[in-house]
Parts: sequence; structure tokens; C-alpha cells
Amino acid sequence: MTARPLDFDVTLERPGFQLRAVDRIESGIIALFGPSGCGKTSLLRCLAGLEPACRGRIRHGDQPWQGPGVRLPPHRRAVGLVFQDTRLFPHLSARGNLDFAERRRRGDGPGRAEVIEGLGLRALLDQSPAALSGGESQRVALGRALLAGPRLLLLDEPLSGLDAARQREIMPLLRAIPERFGVQLLVVTHACHEVLSLADRMILMQAGRLITQAPVSDLFSAPDYWPILGLTEPAVVWPGRVVARDNDWGLTTLATDAGRLRVSGINPGSGAPVMLRVSARDVVLSLEPPMATSMLNSLPVRVEALENERDGVVRVRLAVGHRAALWTHVTRQSVAALRLEPGRRLHALIRPEVLGVNH
Repeated sequence: MTARPLDFDVTLERPGFQLRAVDRIESGIIALFGPSGCGKTSLLRCLAGLEPACRGRIRHGDQPWQGPGVRLPPHRRAVGLVFQDTRLFPHLSARGNLDFAERRRRGDGPGRAEVIEGLGLRALLDQSPAALSGGESQRVALGRALLAGPRLLLLDEPLSGLDAARQREIMPLLRAIPERFGVQLLVVTHACHEVLSLADRMILMQAGRLITQAPVSDLFSAPDYWPILGLTEPAVVWPGRVVARDNDWGLTTLATDAGRLRVSGINPGSGAPVMLRVSARDVVLSLEPPMATSMLNSLPVRVEALENERDGVVRVRLAVGHRAALWTHVTRQSVAALRLEPGRRLHALIRPEVLGVNH
């Protein structure tokens, strides 16, 4: 089923706070990222129809949800919601909460057995919400939202209460939702690894405003946005895809815009998408291709720009492969020794860090 775009142009005013948000959400998974108090949860509530003071226009495909003479109540918007406090019905068991969602199902979506197994809910079905831990409540709430058959899922930090093992189990289920059921996901998160493992695109928010929307790899690689993302050093993020696996050496070969890279410590299947982060500290420059080194990867690069920083350190921007960029730090002495200037060609030894593996 083809996903419908969500268009919105809304404002919300409270004492000491104003939200102004204009954007369009297409298919796939969008991460909503920004500092605490910037309005992320308020925006979710506006889109769901839970903010009476919200003003403006919201349209999902060809159906107006809000506008002149139109204001659909939450239950008539094709939205599934999971907030941090989960809002499970306290008088119903976990099973009863799932039953309620199925009775109000609005369209196609994951089946009951798939949700129960994928979210690890079987042992929780007969328990009351009061007996569940925070992570268990979050899983039941996510299952309830999926079983209602929404066209748009609004998730407020849905993985924050789960341990790493359970996150790895749930992420493939979330990743499959847009393509399988034509459902968009708008996910609030403060964790970089969640963004890189889940999202196709990213919306940055600050002080009640939407700053920009772009592919995840573009925003994590753009210096202007590093402070908002909490990044303290130059780095780039490259999307890649598994093309080969050497089990004897425990190495996986990835195809990226920068070229082919080898990494260790992961074991996804062939064709699986992978996100890589390459920090400036993980890049070493060489005039010649290395003959023997412990670094697994060496790529030809071209110097694009040099920027003086503090204490004799120079930040170097490099071009590599097809449309890919790279950063490194060198001393002024190294600039002279390597004769670095825009256009200079040399080799970069790279130690990439795997941030997200979708499989």
C-alpha cells in the first residue's frame, strides 16, 4: 500500500512557549530530533488532534484533518500514538489492551501473532499495566498502536525503556512497517544509534521551530548541525550496503558512496543496509597507498578545504568516492610535509565505526 504524504502548517501558543511548524512528511521513517523542551511532543499532539489550542492546517493525502471548517477528532485520524507514559488502560490486562486496538482497527497492519512475537509480549498478556516495567509497558503500547491499523505512527521515544537486546529485536519490525503496510513513522528520539538504525530522514527542531528536514546521513555530516546533534568533533555518516562476507577473517565488505570498506564485529545478511560513522580522529593521510598497516581501509581522496583551528591544528575537508565527504585533523607541520592544499590528491586510511545495522 502506498503511503500518503502528511502536510502540516500549525502553531501552538502557551505561556512562555510557541510552536511554529511547517513541513511535509513522505513515506518511510522520519526521526524528530532536538533538545528537550523544543516542542517535539507538542508537535506530535497537534498532528494527532490532542491539542485544542493548535491552529493551522493538517492534511493526510487528500483528506483534511484540520483547516477552515474542519477539525477531525483523534479517533477519526489514521494515527497510532505511543508516548513515553504509554497510557495503557489500567483496568485492562495487556491482552485486553491489544483486544481493544483490534476492535478499533482502521486498516491493514501487522497481525496479532507477529506483534506478540516481535515485541516479546507473550509472557505479559495476562498482566495488568500496574505490574509491568517501563520497558514492558512501552512494548505493549507499541503493540496496541500497531494492531489498530494506522496509516501514520507517532512514537515518542519508543525504545528508551528497552535494553539493547530487546531494541535489536524490535527495530527490524519497525523498519519493515513502511514498506509492508504503507505506514509512515514519525519517531522522537535523543539517541543517535536509534536514528541511524531506524530513520530514512530527519527533522531537526529547536526552540519551537523546524530547522530543516534531510536524509539522516546528510545532517550528521553537516558542520552547521553538529551542535544541535550533540556532536563534539568533525565526522561524517555514510549509508552502505553489505556486498560480501569473509567468515574466515570475520570481515564484512560494504558498498558506500566513498567506495568499498571492510568492517569487523557485524554479521548482517547480504544486501542489508548499514550506517557508518567516520570521525576525524579515525582518518590518517598518506602520500602513497600503504603497503602494510593494521588499518583495513585505504581510499584515494582529494583535499577540498583547510581550516585553521586551535593550537596549530588544521581541519581538512576531503572529497572521496561518489559524492562523499570526509574530515580529518592534522598539524600545521603535517600540512607543510604533505603539501596539503585544495586539489591535492593523496590517500586516507580509515577506521569506520558501525553505528546502525538494519537487518
